[in-house]
Amino acid sequence: MNIYTQLNEPKDLDAGSKWLPCLQTTPVKHRQAWPEALLITHIDAIKHYDYDIVPLLNQNVHCIGPKTYDRLKDMGFANVNLHGLYAEDIKISSMPITPCTWLHGDRYSKDFSTFTGVTAIQTYETSLLESSLSEIRKMVTDGNPPDKIYVYSNLVCEGLQDLDWPQTELVHVESCKSVDAGKWLKTKSFYPGQETN
Repeated sequence: MNIYTQLNEPKDLDAGSKWLPCLQTTPVKHRQAWPEALLITHIDAIKHYDYDIVPLLNQNVHCIGPKTYDRLKDMGFANVNLHGLYAEDIKISSMPITPCTWLHGDRYSKDFSTFTGVTAIQTYETSLLESSLSEIRKMVTDGNPPDKIYVYSNLVCEGLQDLDWPQTELVHVESCKSVDAGKWLKTKSFYPGQETN
């Protein structure tokens, strides 16, 4: 069995796979964005935006990841610019995308608030979903460990590594810096927008 731990339910899971989201996001109190260009590095930033998005729909939106791009277009944003796969792909200093508002959560791989012309607004926070972590751990303690676990956050990686997983492959995003290879059958990094085997 393969376990997928991302926030959003994956499409077309096969019979040998299960989705157990190990993170949850909750909105935090925030102010309204000015009508200017937006920087979106995770779709939950706009999902938890507590104001009407209609005044922002015609602004330039800069994002990473083709899935985020598609979701923003589906929400009605007209001018979405895809900058690549990773936050590092957005080169604020070499591209005229400021002034802009960066909508974000409490966990990110690049802090855009340090750049001149970027207004940062945190719209949500992330925490572990202990019920899913417990269900995955129980598979190990019951002697039925998954073949692979797909992990999309260093926080989840840390939450799982209190056990040893000698029969399970960890497939993780590159930002999982706390991977302890000695706890897993093997480990492999991947980008979520690309197929893995």
